Amino acid sequence: MATLHPRIAVKLKQIPAVAVEAARLAMEEGADEFCAEVRNLVRAHFAQHSGDMIASIGWTWGALPPGTFMIDEIRSGKNQGDQYATLRIKIYAGAGDGFYFRFHEFGTVALPARPTFYPTWRRMRGEYRKKIHTRVRAAIREAWRNG
Repeated sequence: MATLHPRIAVKLKQIPAVAVEAARLAMEEGADEFCAEVRNLVRAHFAQHSGDMIASIGWTWGALPPGTFMIDEIRSGKNQGDQYATLRIKIYAGAGDGFYFRFHEFGTVALPARPTFYPTWRRMRGEYRKKIHTRVRAAIREAWRNG
């Protein structure tokens, strides 16, 4: 059986930590961009009294704030078990006094739906995932070059 050269073995051991850090940074940046885009749409669609709705939009690594609804959960790996998805970022809205965000997003009997979150998410999701993939690959290449 062939053995790896010690320098190559050291480089291969560094890759997971480098990849996780690059994915984490890209996920945070993408979540910030997404939340900013949704906040801008809320400002444009709901000119009056939109402050609570804007303040309720955010993302977290942990548990969602009480009263919010989750738009999506992004994982750093495929959905084939927890060992593949070490990072999970949750994008949410409707926190605190912005609880009525869901009424505008999904509609009620008396209020037609005026969605901002889901259309934006469907439009930006591919860019978001591509950013993560690109950053991880670049970080791995850089780590490999620098030894």
